[in-house]
Amino acid sequence: MTGSFFIMMACLTWALDTLIRYPLLGEGYNTLQIVMLEHLFLSILFTPLLWVYRKRWLSLSPTQWLSFMVIGGFGSAIGNLAFTQAFQFLHPTVVILLQKLQPIVAITLAYLWLKEPIKKGFAFWAAIVFAGSFIMIWPDINTLFGSVLHYNDQLSMILLGYALTLVAVVAWGSATVFGKYLSLQGLKPQEIMTGRFTTGFIVLLPIWLLQDHSATDINWSLSGKVLGMVLISGLAGMALYYQGLRRVGARVATLAEMTFPVAAVIVNWVFLDSPLNLYQIAGALILIAGNLGLRLKDSEQQEALQPQKA
Repeated sequence: MTGSFFIMMACLTWALDTLIRYPLLGEGYNTLQIVMLEHLFLSILFTPLLWVYRKRWLSLSPTQWLSFMVIGGFGSAIGNLAFTQAFQFLHPTVVILLQKLQPIVAITLAYLWLKEPIKKGFAFWAAIVFAGSFIMIWPDINTLFGSVLHYNDQLSMILLGYALTLVAVVAWGSATVFGKYLSLQGLKPQEIMTGRFTTGFIVLLPIWLLQDHSATDINWSLSGKVLGMVLISGLAGMALYYQGLRRVGARVATLAEMTFPVAAVIVNWVFLDSPLNLYQIAGALILIAGNLGLRLKDSEQQEALQPQKA
């Protein structure tokens, strides 16, 4: 029970992230300012570990460096940029719920990169996930077909929002697989997190420096809010999550993690006045059910392999 509680509390902190991230865009700050500052704080917090694990960095193979570029440059930097930018074009809860497509990306990429077998039932649950996603975005799809190729600024923004959301899905799904690869290579979780945030910051820095002054200006108000976001949904969330994982099995953790989409819907509905329509609610329920099926199948295989490793 304690382990599940820790994971559920972690999910709540992740849901609270939107209460800071989304309003910042409405206050006139751009995506790059928010994500760059987020990575700056994380890099500073993890700087001591760069020194502690200095021998590890010097001994990394080219493939391991490539993996850090994927999880840091693509997953952390580009993924967060795309995710945050999508909030400007789509309902914030829809952006969050569509991230439940990530297991499909991760399982497929794990098959291609890690040679992990695709489990029986994958196609069925993947179809459920896609069906839920389709129903959730059906009003926008209907608008798209109704436009009959006529140019429409609002429609273009909606399409851009979905494109950015899918970039985040692929980026974070890829980061999961390449992070697992590094773990299989013997790297510790803290080493992987340090490399992830540092690499993400290094990738973002030249992009930030190439922008004009108005796009890179950082003030105390922005800094304080982003720091709060980093401490609450970042460090506190991950600390609670890993404490929970130490106490429960993979299947229990998977069920507890379903707290996140539910909490995100409630938080955004109550505090951001962002209710879902009937299509979005129905699609979200189907999407979450399919995601749960995928993750439970994956956790069953992990638990089945544990006795063999012992």
